[in-house]
Amino acid sequence: MRLLTREQAQALDRISMEKLDISGNALMGNAGKRIAELATRMMSHVHDPSIFILCGKGNNGGDGFAAGAELYSKNFNVAIHSIPDWNAIKGDALPFFNACEELGILITFGEDNPSMDYPDLIIDGLLGTGYKGAIRPPILPWINWINETNSKILSIDIPSGLDANSAQVNPEAVSSDATLTFGAHKVGMIFRNGKEHCGQVEIGKIGFPELAEFDIHGVKWNLFEESTVKSILKKPELDIHKHSAGKVLVIAGSRGMTGAAILATYGALRSGTGLTLTSAPSSLNEIYEREITEGMTLVLDDDEKGSFALSHADLIMEKVDWADSVVLGPGLGRKKETQEIIRELVFNIDKPLVLDADGLFPFSKNILELNERNSPLVITPHFGELSQLTDMDADRIRDDFPNVMTDLMKEFCHIALVKQVPACIFFNDDVQVNTTGNPGLATGGTGDVLSGIIASFIAQGYDHFEAVCLAAFIHGKASDMLINEKGFRGQIASDLISTLPAAISEYEKS
Repeated sequence: MRLLTREQAQALDRISMEKLDISGNALMGNAGKRIAELATRMMSHVHDPSIFILCGKGNNGGDGFAAGAELYSKNFNVAIHSIPDWNAIKGDALPFFNACEELGILITFGEDNPSMDYPDLIIDGLLGTGYKGAIRPPILPWINWINETNSKILSIDIPSGLDANSAQVNPEAVSSDATLTFGAHKVGMIFRNGKEHCGQVEIGKIGFPELAEFDIHGVKWNLFEESTVKSILKKPELDIHKHSAGKVLVIAGSRGMTGAAILATYGALRSGTGLTLTSAPSSLNEIYEREITEGMTLVLDDDEKGSFALSHADLIMEKVDWADSVVLGPGLGRKKETQEIIRELVFNIDKPLVLDADGLFPFSKNILELNERNSPLVITPHFGELSQLTDMDADRIRDDFPNVMTDLMKEFCHIALVKQVPACIFFNDDVQVNTTGNPGLATGGTGDVLSGIIASFIAQGYDHFEAVCLAAFIHGKASDMLINEKGFRGQIASDLISTLPAAISEYEKS
């Protein structure tokens, strides 16, 4: 399913009016009809319902006036409140405001909250997708008032106060029972708390062209849904064996962080790879041998340092030809000599490489240096790591995520899985937004498991971009399956390992 950013939604408006010659008046009139239809369904069980429409400036308010006229013509008990005074209503909204006046609908004006009984339905047309930043003082009391009612709430296009790009709320947003959006879901409806604020989302067809018919600037945002997983992930061939099932080389772990290597290895094994080889500093090999009973280890003499050094590079490179994919980074630490071997391996490993965690650190403030790598690369940063890589404030990345990533992907030529909520996978001008996962993943080691799953699917022969999307989906689904038993706070990374087989198995039935 396609998603739109704020800027893309605005571009769709312009395309419809300028290239297809669809008037703003026609779009608004159609929006009013669709809003009225949904409102009618929401009130179908209420006898003689009262409907209160809140209208702000611009098109969002105009859609509210258009809906008011439609509902009044259907004999609903309608009242409208406009934040702007009557003489400030202009543009496409003006004819629909005039129509409401001519019909005799009660319209009040101003910034003050009303003294009234709560209606059965509030239609929220205060702020549209163009809103960003902090809520202005005149609007904030209205949003609080809406949320304090026991009324059903229907938002037009997006709940007022919810940022259409980042899903940020500053400081409040309407919490709707339903949202009627136009053109496509907005990115902010999917991120963070967007779903909770939007309630049930429907797309209202008002005359916009099909998105596939026009090139809308920016990366193409899509939801990676279960139907796609079912079309990609199939049961293994009958004659598969451990070598043809994929071989993953794991370069991870150091003293105090051996768990990262173990989790990454089992992430690969439990998601279907046939063989794993995990590099182990010799002073830690006993731990690796004891914990990774189904995988092999590559023991590297470390003089009791408990970490990797540049001198290990040649021995590791000798095993690269054996592997179908490589994980590099989880738990390696940030010693100078460790950073040196990471850099050496990144630019010399000629197999698909998953670079995660400490593996990203040597490229701080210089993410584009990774473009010098010719073989396939997947990076998996969370916001903090992405901030380090780009030398950009993490709050800025969070607040303007779609635009930040659009600009970055114009220059970065590899795959990036950004571990935000939800996880987003970028490559060239395509981004897939994952649809699984929950706060239970906010615990140490879950990212290590994810790296192993990514490498596993790549080693099994899946298209690299699809492999990353599949891995994110299965990783999140395993966490979702744990909620009933473990809740959110009770989940730990090793729980994912034991749940991966069940998360995958239902897609292996055909």
